[in-house]
Amino acid sequence: MNNKFLKFGIAIAALAAIAVPSAFGRKVGYRLKPIISSEEKEEQMTAGSFMVASNCPSCNNGYTIDQIQFSGFSKPQGSFVETFFITNNTNRVLKAVNLYIDYRDLQDRQLHKQFLRLSCNIPPGETRMVEIRSWDRNRSFHHKDSPAGSHPGTPFTVEFDPIAYYLAF
Repeated sequence: MNNKFLKFGIAIAALAAIAVPSAFGRKVGYRLKPIISSEEKEEQMTAGSFMVASNCPSCNNGYTIDQIQFSGFSKPQGSFVETFFITNNTNRVLKAVNLYIDYRDLQDRQLHKQFLRLSCNIPPGETRMVEIRSWDRNRSFHHKDSPAGSHPGTPFTVEFDPIAYYLAF
Protein backbone atom coordinates (compact mmCIF):
# COMPACT_ATOMS: atom_id res chain seq x y z
CA MET A 1 0.00 0.00 0.00
CA ASN A 2 2.91 2.37 0.69
CA ASN A 3 4.11 1.64 -2.82
CA LYS A 4 0.84 3.02 -4.26
CA PHE A 5 1.20 6.22 -2.25
CA LEU A 6 4.81 6.58 -3.38
CA LYS A 7 3.86 6.19 -7.06
CA PHE A 8 0.96 8.61 -6.59
CA GLY A 9 3.28 11.16 -4.95
CA ILE A 10 5.83 10.87 -7.78
CA ALA A 11 3.08 11.36 -10.37
CA ILE A 12 1.79 14.49 -8.59
CA ALA A 13 5.33 15.91 -8.33
CA ALA A 14 5.94 15.31 -12.03
CA LEU A 15 2.68 17.05 -12.97
CA ALA A 16 3.50 19.99 -10.71
CA ALA A 17 6.95 20.35 -12.29
CA ILE A 18 5.41 20.49 -15.75
CA ALA A 19 2.61 22.90 -14.81
CA VAL A 20 4.70 25.39 -12.80
CA PRO A 21 6.46 28.00 -14.97
CA SER A 22 10.16 28.54 -14.61
CA ALA A 23 11.49 30.84 -11.93
CA PHE A 24 11.54 33.89 -14.20
CA GLY A 25 8.25 33.28 -16.01
CA ARG A 26 10.03 32.60 -19.28
CA LYS A 27 9.48 29.70 -21.60
CA VAL A 28 12.58 27.77 -22.49
CA GLY A 29 13.91 28.80 -25.89
CA TYR A 30 12.41 32.30 -25.93
CA ARG A 31 14.53 35.42 -25.63
CA LEU A 32 13.40 38.68 -24.13
CA LYS A 33 14.16 41.76 -26.18
CA PRO A 34 16.36 44.26 -24.39
CA ILE A 35 14.71 47.49 -23.31
CA ILE A 36 16.33 50.44 -25.06
CA SER A 37 15.77 54.14 -24.67
CA SER A 38 14.32 56.34 -27.42
CA GLU A 39 17.77 57.91 -27.88
CA GLU A 40 19.34 54.46 -28.45
CA LYS A 41 16.54 53.56 -30.87
CA GLU A 42 17.09 56.77 -32.84
CA GLU A 43 20.83 56.03 -32.93
CA GLN A 44 20.15 52.54 -34.32
CA MET A 45 17.78 53.98 -36.96
CA THR A 46 20.19 56.64 -38.14
CA ALA A 47 23.62 55.03 -37.74
CA GLY A 48 25.71 55.44 -40.88
CA SER A 49 23.52 58.21 -42.28
CA PHE A 50 23.20 61.98 -42.44
CA MET A 51 20.13 64.12 -41.83
CA VAL A 52 18.33 66.38 -44.31
CA ALA A 53 15.98 68.80 -42.56
CA SER A 54 15.28 71.75 -44.86
CA ASN A 55 14.76 72.86 -48.45
CA CYS A 56 18.16 74.54 -48.52
CA PRO A 57 20.29 72.57 -51.05
CA SER A 58 23.51 74.33 -50.04
CA CYS A 59 22.87 73.36 -46.39
CA ASN A 60 22.26 69.64 -47.03
CA ASN A 61 24.86 68.49 -49.58
CA GLY A 62 22.42 69.26 -52.42
CA TYR A 63 19.44 67.42 -50.87
CA THR A 64 16.09 68.99 -49.94
CA ILE A 65 13.24 67.86 -47.72
CA ASP A 66 10.80 67.75 -50.67
CA GLN A 67 12.77 64.93 -52.37
CA ILE A 68 10.81 62.49 -50.21
CA GLN A 69 7.17 62.15 -51.31
CA PHE A 70 4.14 60.68 -49.54
CA SER A 71 1.13 59.30 -51.44
CA GLY A 72 -1.67 56.74 -51.49
CA PHE A 73 -2.97 57.19 -47.93
CA SER A 74 -5.62 54.62 -46.96
CA LYS A 75 -7.61 54.03 -43.78
CA PRO A 76 -10.95 52.19 -44.13
CA GLN A 77 -13.42 52.85 -41.34
CA GLY A 78 -13.20 49.38 -39.79
CA SER A 79 -9.40 49.25 -39.82
CA PHE A 80 -6.93 49.62 -36.97
CA VAL A 81 -4.11 50.42 -39.43
CA GLU A 82 -3.28 53.15 -41.90
CA THR A 83 -1.13 52.70 -44.98
CA PHE A 84 0.69 55.08 -47.29
CA PHE A 85 3.64 55.13 -49.67
CA ILE A 86 7.02 56.83 -49.32
CA THR A 87 8.98 57.57 -52.49
CA ASN A 88 12.72 58.23 -52.27
CA ASN A 89 13.65 60.70 -55.03
CA THR A 90 17.31 60.94 -53.99
CA ASN A 91 20.37 59.05 -55.19
CA ARG A 92 21.03 57.42 -51.79
CA VAL A 93 19.27 54.82 -49.63
CA LEU A 94 16.61 56.34 -47.35
CA LYS A 95 17.16 55.01 -43.78
CA ALA A 96 14.55 56.87 -41.67
CA VAL A 97 11.92 59.62 -41.78
CA ASN A 98 10.60 61.90 -39.04
CA LEU A 99 7.23 63.45 -39.88
CA TYR A 100 3.93 64.79 -38.63
CA ILE A 101 0.61 63.56 -40.00
CA ASP A 102 -2.20 66.08 -39.60
CA TYR A 103 -5.73 64.61 -39.73
CA ARG A 104 -8.50 67.02 -40.77
CA ASP A 105 -12.23 66.74 -41.35
CA LEU A 106 -13.74 67.91 -44.63
CA GLN A 107 -14.29 71.40 -43.16
CA ASP A 108 -10.50 71.59 -42.57
CA ARG A 109 -10.78 71.33 -38.78
CA GLN A 110 -8.01 69.38 -37.09
CA LEU A 111 -9.06 66.01 -35.70
CA HIS A 112 -5.67 64.74 -34.61
CA LYS A 113 -1.94 65.19 -35.22
CA GLN A 114 0.80 62.68 -34.57
CA PHE A 115 4.59 62.59 -34.79
CA LEU A 116 6.22 59.48 -36.28
CA ARG A 117 9.78 58.20 -36.47
CA LEU A 118 9.84 55.61 -39.20
CA SER A 119 12.78 53.33 -39.81
CA CYS A 120 13.01 52.18 -43.43
CA ASN A 121 15.36 51.00 -46.14
CA ILE A 122 14.19 52.51 -49.44
CA PRO A 123 16.63 52.38 -52.36
CA PRO A 124 17.13 55.45 -54.57
CA GLY A 125 14.20 56.17 -56.90
CA GLU A 126 11.96 53.51 -55.32
CA THR A 127 8.70 53.47 -53.35
CA ARG A 128 7.70 51.41 -50.31
CA MET A 129 4.42 51.01 -48.46
CA VAL A 130 4.30 51.90 -44.77
CA GLU A 131 1.75 50.50 -42.34
CA ILE A 132 1.17 52.22 -38.99
CA ARG A 133 -1.29 51.77 -36.15
CA SER A 134 -4.25 54.12 -36.56
CA TRP A 135 -5.02 56.97 -34.19
CA ASP A 136 -8.74 56.07 -34.61
CA ARG A 137 -9.16 53.49 -31.82
CA ASN A 138 -12.99 53.46 -32.12
CA ARG A 139 -12.93 52.86 -35.89
CA SER A 140 -15.37 55.72 -36.46
CA PHE A 141 -13.33 57.64 -39.07
CA HIS A 142 -12.25 56.81 -42.62
CA HIS A 143 -10.04 58.53 -45.16
CA LYS A 144 -12.13 60.29 -47.79
CA ASP A 145 -10.82 57.95 -50.52
CA SER A 146 -11.17 54.76 -48.44
CA PRO A 147 -14.29 52.66 -47.84
CA ALA A 148 -16.77 53.81 -45.19
CA GLY A 149 -18.12 51.26 -42.75
CA SER A 150 -21.63 49.91 -42.36
CA HIS A 151 -22.30 52.55 -39.66
CA PRO A 152 -22.06 56.26 -40.44
CA GLY A 153 -18.46 57.44 -40.10
CA THR A 154 -16.60 60.70 -40.48
CA PRO A 155 -14.39 61.19 -43.55
CA PHE A 156 -11.05 62.94 -43.14
CA THR A 157 -8.03 64.08 -45.12
CA VAL A 158 -4.35 64.02 -44.18
CA GLU A 159 -1.44 66.37 -44.60
CA PHE A 160 2.14 65.08 -44.38
CA ASP A 161 4.71 67.39 -42.85
CA PRO A 162 8.20 65.82 -43.07
CA ILE A 163 10.58 67.18 -40.45
CA ALA A 164 13.75 65.31 -41.44
CA TYR A 165 14.98 62.25 -43.25
CA TYR A 166 18.18 60.26 -43.07
CA LEU A 167 20.22 59.09 -46.07
CA ALA A 168 22.94 56.43 -45.96
CA PHE A 169 26.54 57.63 -46.43
